[in-house]
Amino acid sequence: MRIAFFGGTFDPPHRGHLAIARVAAERLRLDKVWFAPVGLQPLKQDSSIASFDDRVAMVKLAIAGEPHFKVSTEDAPRENGRPNYTIDTLSRIKETLRAEDQLFCLIGADSFLTMRHWYRSEDLMFLCDFIVAGRPGFDLHQAASALPAGTKIIGKPQLAPGLVTLHAGNSSGQHTTIYLLSDLHEDISATEIREAFAEGATGERVLSAPVADYIRAHNLYR
Repeated sequence: MRIAFFGGTFDPPHRGHLAIARVAAERLRLDKVWFAPVGLQPLKQDSSIASFDDRVAMVKLAIAGEPHFKVSTEDAPRENGRPNYTIDTLSRIKETLRAEDQLFCLIGADSFLTMRHWYRSEDLMFLCDFIVAGRPGFDLHQAASALPAGTKIIGKPQLAPGLVTLHAGNSSGQHTTIYLLSDLHEDISATEIREAFAEGATGERVLSAPVADYIRAHNLYR
């Protein structure tokens, strides 16, 4: 089983999220993509507007009918109020998987560029392989410069249509693989969506109809 953990605020989940997941599933031959709304992001602790329950409900609506997608509550808010650290979440997930299963972490380019600031990023980098959804202007130099201290690209990139494969390692002999979805141009801002709803917009262009209806029915982002 090839599983990609796709974490984020999903506030709200939009068509860009779905496009990224579909492309990742196709090009990396993924069996499942787990959409995991985060309880409390360490680097952006005031980033969520809608509640966790509302975001989970919207993700369920957004991915309905997608057999390879599921919602995960692995990143639910912690009872002790502690931030949700990705390395903790992925470690717990790996403990539940079989030895033959392969776990990936699917993230956007903007998130990957902050990787060296993540909690225990030098360990997280080697916990699983990464799939990075590119954006306009994102290149190999930026990807290499975002790696945690002590981690560097090894060898030459492997190029295929829409997919760049990078191998990275450290002085301890650990290795990881980074897959760049290089031709994505999804530039949808969740902040702009929320602001548009606050001004009375419908959102159907970038949201599925059920998600847009949920936002209106629950008076979110007003």
